Amino acid sequence: MAIQLVTDQLSNVLDDKFRNQFVGNFKAIEKALNDLDAAQTTLSSDQNKINQDLNNIKNDNEIRDANVQAIVNILAKYDVPIQIVNGKVVEIEEGD
Repeated sequence: MAIQLVTDQLSNVLDDKFRNQFVGNFKAIEKALNDLDAAQTTLSSDQNKINQDLNNIKNDNEIRDANVQAIVNILAKYDVPIQIVNGKVVEIEEGD
């Protein structure tokens, strides 16, 4: 919604209409600033939540990778032909 402020249509005489036009302008500006402030608060909150979610995903991935590596290490101790290649668990040929 576009806000039309009274600017060049002001009266040359300082009267009630002139005062009311200025008061109206300030009310419109105040509302727009409050709306922007509320939007900024919401955006900051959303950004913080997204950053936390990304950190959680990163931590989960690190834990998963460590668990997969631990499983591969255990299986390798029992001579199971397995290893991680390019981030994937693969079966290897005996004697490699």
